[in-house]
Amino acid sequence: MKLRKVKLIVEEVESTKRRWVSALKGKRVGAGVEVISVPSWEVLGKVLSPPRLEILAAVPELKPASIAALAKALGRDFKNVHADVRFLAEVGLLMLRETGTRRTLVPTALYSEIDLPLAA
Repeated sequence: MKLRKVKLIVEEVESTKRRWVSALKGKRVGAGVEVISVPSWEVLGKVLSPPRLEILAAVPELKPASIAALAKALGRDFKNVHADVRFLAEVGLLMLRETGTRRTLVPTALYSEIDLPLAA
């Protein structure tokens, strides 16, 4: 899978809704650019906390076979890494694949680059 670029923006929920309505009407703004929006700078700070940034940097480099392997490589507690990986997957910055009979979760990077404009 070819890694893409994502634009991470801070915008109010109403602005996100307007973008979606425009997109559903076929008006594509910034075609080819994937956008993930968060409602506040506080939320952005939680998404891009230092431990989560470490995970985002490590996953494409290490290509871990499991969350446990990632935690071990980072020298961090499994429970905390698991929670962070799940959160990043829910936000859309990572993908989790199930493999094997034990349904091991494998974190996979979706993006090679995050664009974070500080002003609209």
